[in-house]
Amino acid sequence: MRHIMPLAMLGLLAACSGGDKKEPTQRDQIGQVWKYETAGASQKVAYIGSANSVQTMTAADTFSVLMVQPMSNGEKTVTVKLVGAPFQCDLSDCAVNATTDDGKAHRWKGRMTEAKDGIEIMPSQNAYEAIAKARSLKVDLAVGPKDQRFPFEFNVAGLDLKKGA
Repeated sequence: MRHIMPLAMLGLLAACSGGDKKEPTQRDQIGQVWKYETAGASQKVAYIGSANSVQTMTAADTFSVLMVQPMSNGEKTVTVKLVGAPFQCDLSDCAVNATTDDGKAHRWKGRMTEAKDGIEIMPSQNAYEAIAKARSLKVDLAVGPKDQRFPFEFNVAGLDLKKGA
């Protein structure tokens, strides 16, 4: 249930992304700097869009969204979503590879989101700690039926989960 609000927000953005060119695109609405949402005392989320997008078979502007959500016990979950193309994940070993600006490689395992558009990474994988210390992050995501891999870059400096509190 704790992911319903951010998922609903992304769903609404997806539903509203087509049509009139005068309106900002979904990628523009999400932005490439940290944004913070609060829905009640315990439903907080920080999210940021990737600095880059790629052209895929399903969208000319496929991008990724990184979400960080504090849990009631103080730990944080991280979710990596793909917008504009099908997210691919080996259900027996659902993981993403990431590289922080210090050159360290990370492999974060998790489970596919309920909407099947990304991966939810549990606190035990230490994704939040790596993101909080980094200025930038590259996440390699498998896209589409041919498992084509694309790196999505995030400028993660400035994450402050106390905003919106």
